[in-house]
Amino acid sequence: MLMLYILLEIQTIVCLRFLLFMVGNVATREKIMSAAEQLFIERGYAATSMRAIADRAGVNLAATNYHFGSKHGLLTEVFHRRVEPFNQLRLQNLDALQAGGKSPTARDILEAFCSPFLQRDIPNKASQIVGWIYSEPSSVARPLLEREFSVVASRFQQAFATLYPDVSAQELRWRFHFLVGSLLHLLRLQAPLGDKPSQASLERGMRHLIDYSLAGLAQH
Repeated sequence: MLMLYILLEIQTIVCLRFLLFMVGNVATREKIMSAAEQLFIERGYAATSMRAIADRAGVNLAATNYHFGSKHGLLTEVFHRRVEPFNQLRLQNLDALQAGGKSPTARDILEAFCSPFLQRDIPNKASQIVGWIYSEPSSVARPLLEREFSVVASRFQQAFATLYPDVSAQELRWRFHFLVGSLLHLLRLQAPLGDKPSQASLERGMRHLIDYSLAGLAQH
Protein backbone atom coordinates (compact mmCIF):
# COMPACT_ATOMS: atom_id res chain seq x y z
CA MET A 1 0.00 0.00 0.00
CA LEU A 2 2.84 2.34 0.87
CA MET A 3 4.52 1.57 -2.45
CA LEU A 4 1.29 2.39 -4.31
CA TYR A 5 1.06 5.71 -2.45
CA ILE A 6 4.65 6.57 -3.35
CA LEU A 7 4.05 5.70 -7.02
CA LEU A 8 0.95 7.92 -7.08
CA GLU A 9 2.92 10.77 -5.52
CA ILE A 10 5.69 10.39 -8.09
CA GLN A 11 3.13 10.32 -10.92
CA THR A 12 1.47 13.48 -9.57
CA ILE A 13 4.81 15.31 -9.36
CA VAL A 14 5.74 14.23 -12.90
CA CYS A 15 2.36 15.41 -14.24
CA LEU A 16 2.65 18.76 -12.46
CA ARG A 17 6.15 19.31 -13.79
CA PHE A 18 4.99 18.44 -17.28
CA LEU A 19 2.08 20.90 -17.02
CA LEU A 20 4.42 23.63 -15.78
CA PHE A 21 6.79 22.87 -18.64
CA MET A 22 3.96 23.12 -21.19
CA VAL A 23 2.65 26.37 -19.69
CA GLY A 24 6.16 27.78 -19.77
CA ASN A 25 6.58 26.73 -23.38
CA VAL A 26 3.34 28.45 -24.39
CA ALA A 27 4.33 31.63 -22.54
CA THR A 28 7.76 31.62 -24.15
CA ARG A 29 6.30 31.11 -27.64
CA GLU A 30 3.92 34.03 -27.09
CA LYS A 31 6.74 36.31 -25.89
CA ILE A 32 8.85 35.43 -28.93
CA MET A 33 5.99 35.94 -31.39
CA SER A 34 5.02 39.28 -29.84
CA ALA A 35 8.61 40.49 -29.98
CA ALA A 36 9.02 39.31 -33.57
CA GLU A 37 5.79 41.00 -34.62
CA GLN A 38 6.91 44.33 -33.16
CA LEU A 39 10.32 44.15 -34.82
CA PHE A 40 9.02 43.00 -38.20
CA ILE A 41 6.66 45.99 -38.28
CA GLU A 42 9.31 48.43 -37.00
CA ARG A 43 12.30 47.27 -39.05
CA GLY A 44 11.05 44.92 -41.76
CA TYR A 45 11.72 41.22 -42.16
CA ALA A 46 15.21 41.39 -43.68
CA ALA A 47 16.54 43.85 -41.08
CA THR A 48 15.30 41.81 -38.13
CA SER A 49 17.62 39.13 -36.78
CA MET A 50 16.71 36.17 -34.59
CA ARG A 51 19.11 37.53 -31.96
CA ALA A 52 17.27 40.87 -31.91
CA ILE A 53 13.99 39.00 -31.48
CA ALA A 54 15.41 36.95 -28.62
CA ASP A 55 16.75 40.09 -26.93
CA ARG A 56 13.38 41.88 -27.26
CA ALA A 57 11.55 38.83 -25.90
CA GLY A 58 13.99 38.39 -23.03
CA VAL A 59 14.85 34.79 -23.96
CA ASN A 60 18.00 33.11 -25.19
CA LEU A 61 18.64 32.59 -28.88
CA ALA A 62 18.37 28.83 -28.55
CA ALA A 63 14.75 29.20 -27.44
CA THR A 64 13.75 30.99 -30.63
CA ASN A 65 15.32 28.26 -32.74
CA TYR A 66 13.82 25.51 -30.57
CA HIS A 67 10.26 26.83 -30.90
CA PHE A 68 10.26 28.01 -34.52
CA GLY A 69 13.26 26.49 -36.27
CA SER A 70 14.08 29.54 -38.39
CA LYS A 71 13.19 33.18 -38.91
CA HIS A 72 10.87 32.20 -41.75
CA GLY A 73 9.14 29.66 -39.53
CA LEU A 74 8.65 32.37 -36.92
CA LEU A 75 7.27 34.80 -39.49
CA THR A 76 4.82 32.16 -40.69
CA GLU A 77 3.52 31.60 -37.15
CA VAL A 78 3.33 35.32 -36.38
CA PHE A 79 1.32 36.04 -39.51
CA HIS A 80 -0.98 33.04 -39.04
CA ARG A 81 -1.72 34.01 -35.45
CA ARG A 82 -3.05 37.37 -36.57
CA VAL A 83 -4.89 36.57 -39.79
CA GLU A 84 -6.58 33.31 -38.79
CA PRO A 85 -9.29 35.09 -36.70
CA PHE A 86 -10.13 37.29 -39.71
CA ASN A 87 -10.30 34.34 -42.05
CA GLN A 88 -12.54 32.39 -39.68
CA LEU A 89 -14.90 35.35 -39.28
CA ARG A 90 -15.04 35.90 -43.03
CA LEU A 91 -15.91 32.29 -43.73
CA GLN A 92 -18.44 32.19 -40.90
CA ASN A 93 -20.08 35.33 -42.28
CA LEU A 94 -20.23 33.87 -45.77
CA ASP A 95 -21.55 30.52 -44.52
CA ALA A 96 -24.30 32.33 -42.62
CA LEU A 97 -25.27 34.33 -45.71
CA GLN A 98 -25.39 31.26 -47.93
CA ALA A 99 -27.35 29.27 -45.38
CA GLY A 100 -30.02 31.97 -45.11
CA GLY A 101 -33.38 31.89 -46.78
CA LYS A 102 -32.52 34.37 -49.54
CA SER A 103 -29.65 34.82 -51.94
CA PRO A 104 -27.03 37.26 -50.63
CA THR A 105 -26.44 40.50 -52.51
CA ALA A 106 -23.02 41.75 -53.59
CA ARG A 107 -23.14 44.24 -50.71
CA ASP A 108 -23.86 41.41 -48.27
CA ILE A 109 -20.84 39.49 -49.55
CA LEU A 110 -18.58 42.55 -49.43
CA GLU A 111 -19.63 43.29 -45.87
CA ALA A 112 -18.93 39.67 -44.92
CA PHE A 113 -15.45 40.04 -46.39
CA CYS A 114 -14.56 43.47 -44.97
CA SER A 115 -16.40 43.72 -41.65
CA PRO A 116 -14.05 41.51 -39.57
CA PHE A 117 -11.50 44.33 -39.68
CA LEU A 118 -13.96 46.46 -37.72
CA GLN A 119 -14.26 43.96 -34.87
CA ARG A 120 -13.16 45.82 -31.76
CA ASP A 121 -12.25 42.62 -29.92
CA ILE A 122 -9.52 41.77 -32.45
CA PRO A 123 -6.20 43.48 -31.62
CA ASN A 124 -5.25 46.46 -33.80
CA LYS A 125 -1.89 44.75 -34.39
CA ALA A 126 -3.70 42.41 -36.75
CA SER A 127 -4.54 45.21 -39.16
CA GLN A 128 -0.98 46.51 -38.86
CA ILE A 129 0.66 43.23 -39.73
CA VAL A 130 -1.72 42.54 -42.62
CA GLY A 131 -0.92 45.97 -44.02
CA TRP A 132 2.81 45.53 -43.30
CA ILE A 133 3.24 42.24 -45.14
CA TYR A 134 2.31 43.90 -48.44
CA SER A 135 5.24 46.26 -48.07
CA GLU A 136 7.65 43.33 -48.00
CA PRO A 137 9.27 41.90 -51.15
CA SER A 138 7.14 39.45 -53.11
CA SER A 139 9.51 36.62 -52.21
CA VAL A 140 8.57 37.10 -48.56
CA ALA A 141 4.93 38.16 -48.83
CA ARG A 142 3.44 36.06 -51.63
CA PRO A 143 4.01 32.57 -50.16
CA LEU A 144 2.45 33.70 -46.87
CA LEU A 145 -0.50 35.35 -48.58
CA GLU A 146 -1.21 32.32 -50.73
CA ARG A 147 -0.95 30.02 -47.72
CA GLU A 148 -3.29 32.08 -45.55
CA PHE A 149 -5.79 33.59 -47.99
CA SER A 150 -6.20 31.21 -50.94
CA VAL A 151 -9.18 29.38 -49.48
CA VAL A 152 -10.93 32.58 -48.42
CA ALA A 153 -10.28 34.29 -51.78
CA SER A 154 -11.61 31.27 -53.68
CA ARG A 155 -14.80 31.08 -51.60
CA PHE A 156 -15.60 34.77 -52.01
CA GLN A 157 -14.79 34.81 -55.71
CA GLN A 158 -17.17 31.88 -56.19
CA ALA A 159 -19.86 33.80 -54.32
CA PHE A 160 -19.38 36.84 -56.57
CA ALA A 161 -19.32 34.64 -59.67
CA THR A 162 -22.90 33.53 -58.98
CA LEU A 163 -23.97 37.19 -59.02
CA TYR A 164 -21.97 38.16 -62.10
CA PRO A 165 -22.23 35.19 -64.48
CA ASP A 166 -21.30 37.35 -67.49
CA VAL A 167 -17.93 38.29 -65.97
CA SER A 168 -15.17 35.81 -66.80
CA ALA A 169 -13.34 34.06 -63.98
CA GLN A 170 -10.08 35.78 -64.94
CA GLU A 171 -11.69 39.23 -64.99
CA LEU A 172 -13.36 38.56 -61.65
CA ARG A 173 -10.00 37.60 -60.13
CA TRP A 174 -8.58 40.94 -61.25
CA ARG A 175 -11.52 42.85 -59.77
CA PHE A 176 -11.18 40.95 -56.51
CA HIS A 177 -7.44 41.65 -56.57
CA PHE A 178 -8.10 45.41 -56.72
CA LEU A 179 -10.73 45.11 -53.97
CA VAL A 180 -8.11 43.54 -51.69
CA GLY A 181 -5.59 46.24 -52.62
CA SER A 182 -8.06 48.99 -51.72
CA LEU A 183 -8.83 47.31 -48.41
CA LEU A 184 -5.14 47.11 -47.54
CA HIS A 185 -4.63 50.75 -48.42
CA LEU A 186 -7.46 51.68 -46.05
CA LEU A 187 -5.98 49.56 -43.26
CA ARG A 188 -2.59 51.26 -43.60
CA LEU A 189 -3.96 54.81 -44.02
CA GLN A 190 -7.24 54.91 -42.15
CA ALA A 191 -8.25 58.35 -43.39
CA PRO A 192 -7.61 60.52 -46.47
CA LEU A 193 -4.56 62.75 -46.33
CA GLY A 194 -5.40 65.82 -44.30
CA ASP A 195 -7.88 63.96 -42.07
CA LYS A 196 -7.05 62.43 -38.70
CA PRO A 197 -7.18 58.62 -38.68
CA SER A 198 -9.38 57.01 -36.04
CA GLN A 199 -11.72 54.08 -35.52
CA ALA A 200 -14.57 56.28 -36.75
CA SER A 201 -12.68 57.23 -39.93
CA LEU A 202 -11.91 53.56 -40.53
CA GLU A 203 -15.58 52.70 -40.24
CA ARG A 204 -16.53 55.50 -42.63
CA GLY A 205 -13.79 54.44 -44.98
CA MET A 206 -15.07 50.87 -44.99
CA ARG A 207 -18.52 52.06 -46.04
CA HIS A 208 -16.98 54.10 -48.87
CA LEU A 209 -14.82 51.13 -49.86
CA ILE A 210 -17.85 48.84 -50.14
CA ASP A 211 -19.69 51.38 -52.35
CA TYR A 212 -16.57 51.82 -54.48
CA SER A 213 -16.05 48.06 -54.82
CA LEU A 214 -19.67 47.44 -55.76
CA ALA A 215 -19.26 49.72 -58.77
CA GLY A 216 -16.02 48.00 -59.78
CA LEU A 217 -17.40 44.48 -59.47
CA ALA A 218 -20.52 45.27 -61.50
CA GLN A 219 -18.90 47.21 -64.37
CA HIS A 220 -19.45 45.86 -67.91
